[in-house]
Amino acid sequence: MLQGVLPHAESNKSLAPTSAKNTLGKDDFMKLMIAQLSNQNPLNPMDGQEFSAQLAQFSALEQMTNVNTNILKLIQSQQAATNSSMINMIGKQVDVQGNTVAHKSGDTHNLSYSLGEEADTVTVEVYDAIGSLVRTVTGSGGKGGNTAVWDGLDASGNPVAEGNYTFRVKATSPAGNSVEAATFTKGTVSEVLFEDGNTYAIVNGAKISADNISRVSL
Repeated sequence: MLQGVLPHAESNKSLAPTSAKNTLGKDDFMKLMIAQLSNQNPLNPMDGQEFSAQLAQFSALEQMTNVNTNILKLIQSQQAATNSSMINMIGKQVDVQGNTVAHKSGDTHNLSYSLGEEADTVTVEVYDAIGSLVRTVTGSGGKGGNTAVWDGLDASGNPVAEGNYTFRVKATSPAGNSVEAATFTKGTVSEVLFEDGNTYAIVNGAKISADNISRVSL
């Protein structure tokens, strides 16, 4: 062949890049080891210690593959259990992290919250959908879970319109310091949604993950 002249394209296929996997599986590793043994120099065979080291690597790779497979099966099993338990919540009332109240005519609401420490005074403010203060009620101040009752009336004693309302808790310790408060809202699970590998309960029209559900009741 003349210098500077490339071989025919068909004879140069081995030089073309191929799409290889970035990682080797245990089957690929075994094929490479067998090929290495088949093509070794009979006059200079592979050292026994080196061969033992490669066998150990193969054994470790196989164990890692099995562990990954078992972990995947465990995750799938846990997901199936979560899906089943969430489906059983349909039609039940739940407490979830949040501060939304779905009000209907004549309803009275127990506004739930949790205090990080004992409080001397607790006020719970109820707001309408546009953020206007509707009513302020007094709540209990014990450390942990508490409730304040809102009778569905505004500050003038008139029934409020049906719709979604929010509430905010303001608590003060005996020393006059602000007390941390977490709010919870009640609602009935209307349906369960499976989305992108996650499971959500639909409560008051909102998607709620299982982690945010603190209580389930009939």
